[in-house]
Amino acid sequence: MGIPINEPLIKEQSVLDINPELEQKAQEMLTATERDVPDFWESSTTEILYVPVDDGEIRIYHFKPDNPISKRPLIFVPGWGGTEMGYVDFYEVIHDKVECYYVETREKRSSKLDRKKAKMDMNQKAKDIQDVINYLKLDKEDFVLFGTCWGGAILLHGLIDGTIDAPTIITHDPMHTLWFPKWFLKYVTPFLPVFVIRMMKPILRRIQMRGMNEEVQRKRAENFIDNAEPWKWKRAAESVRDFELFGTISGITKEVFIINGTQDKIHDQITYTKIAAEMPSSRFIFIKTDESRRERLMGLVNLEFSKVTKDEGIPPSLEDFEKKIPR
Repeated sequence: MGIPINEPLIKEQSVLDINPELEQKAQEMLTATERDVPDFWESSTTEILYVPVDDGEIRIYHFKPDNPISKRPLIFVPGWGGTEMGYVDFYEVIHDKVECYYVETREKRSSKLDRKKAKMDMNQKAKDIQDVINYLKLDKEDFVLFGTCWGGAILLHGLIDGTIDAPTIITHDPMHTLWFPKWFLKYVTPFLPVFVIRMMKPILRRIQMRGMNEEVQRKRAENFIDNAEPWKWKRAAESVRDFELFGTISGITKEVFIINGTQDKIHDQITYTKIAAEMPSSRFIFIKTDESRRERLMGLVNLEFSKVTKDEGIPPSLEDFEKKIPR
């Protein structure tokens, strides 16, 4: 007898196949977005908002072009460790083209929270996003809601419990569980005072970066640790230690777009095909590119979706990249 074949795994892997012509098209589309733009966090045209949420405020960067080419605005929710410097390429693509609200979730250094009361669990973070939508008075408007990595996990969790609603929801490489070592969160951090965690940043950096070979990926990890606010990080990590999307997202009936195009230590491509397969109305878009272009890919996808309305569905420019998911 031959070796048993894992048929579901083969189907999932085949979804990540792409023909050379389509891969070349993707590279040309990404290259066409390259240009010189100012740093958005220092630009005089960027508006900084502090939006009230439970037990505090979170910061939002608002970019509003004078003559946008998009039909609707974008709300962008970056990953847990995402810093402004990590999304330079993303902004380069949408600068002067798309109105965007860049939301810094409450575990970021910029949030102003009541340290004694503030919760950091996924329910709270999802509620924060809907509070932002309501505050911006977009709840009855057409817009794109986009979350990458942990930001994508927040959006999916908000869909599970009915906290979040938006006309078009896109997640890029959504995390199904916290990537940081569970043993560390279970057996170490609960017993460490915050000042000790602050002193341990170099050690945490080494743990997080172990096995990371991509230069861009390593820089992301360095920024994450260097910019972490220890008490927020500790409370947030312990609050979601047991968080898991698999087995919970089958009840999401709303159309959700899952985007992927790169692979690294933290972002396992097969995971995203599995997430898409578990949601009955999901649509999977695969745009293969190098890890160094990950943030540029986010910008491209958001630019294209912002150029169409909800009723128009998937942008014509991205139709060829949609993959049928085996369910």
